[in-house]
Amino acid sequence: MSFRSYPLRVLMYHQISADGSADALTVPVQEFTRQLHYLRQEGYTAILLSELVSHIKKGTALPVKPVLISFDDGYRDNFTNAYPVLEQLRMKANIFLVPTFLNKASYLSIEDIRTMDPALVEYGLHSYDHQSYKALNAEAVRNDLVQCAVSLDLQGIPFQPCVAFPYGAYPRKGEAVREFLDVLAGERIAAAFRIGNRLNAFPLRNPLLIQRLDVRGNNNFSQFTRLVRKGKSWF
Repeated sequence: MSFRSYPLRVLMYHQISADGSADALTVPVQEFTRQLHYLRQEGYTAILLSELVSHIKKGTALPVKPVLISFDDGYRDNFTNAYPVLEQLRMKANIFLVPTFLNKASYLSIEDIRTMDPALVEYGLHSYDHQSYKALNAEAVRNDLVQCAVSLDLQGIPFQPCVAFPYGAYPRKGEAVREFLDVLAGERIAAAFRIGNRLNAFPLRNPLLIQRLDVRGNNNFSQFTRLVRKGKSWF
């Protein structure tokens, strides 16, 4: 694998508001638009999960400055507020879905998912019903991943073999860590995401523990740019 001068940045969003409301999980659409313009201005190229999977499995080249934009939970405002911006700027993003949330108030419907351009938006797993993987044993995690995948298959929703841990949580100590990672590998998960707020140098140290940058609506734009540039080192 060739040397890369720029690490992988994975941005983690949740909700995008249209009314300017902001909190730890909610970024106003105006600020979201400003952030995407900044990424383009700085030469970052947004990638899909499938592109990252191809890189991990086959060594397929990624853009020089890759950024993976991700959303957790599958809120409906990802479609109503974020997607028009992505479509206008032709920037790619990825949504980690919780099957039991789909079609509920405030969450994506199956029709919303089918409406979004697959060249711009792809989907990954975010557990079946948003339980913390840190609280589950290895067999329960395996069952959760299977249930999640089966549910999305039955609803005709294409997804990548990627999972974002609910709450960013996973076992951290002793044998439980090895068993957890063995389960992910056994279920053919190619890329898995924690939080961590750090950049991911190439070659990826462990594709099953990729770190994401937590983009919060109650942080200002300067904090966002520092987070993108340096990750946790600026905290």
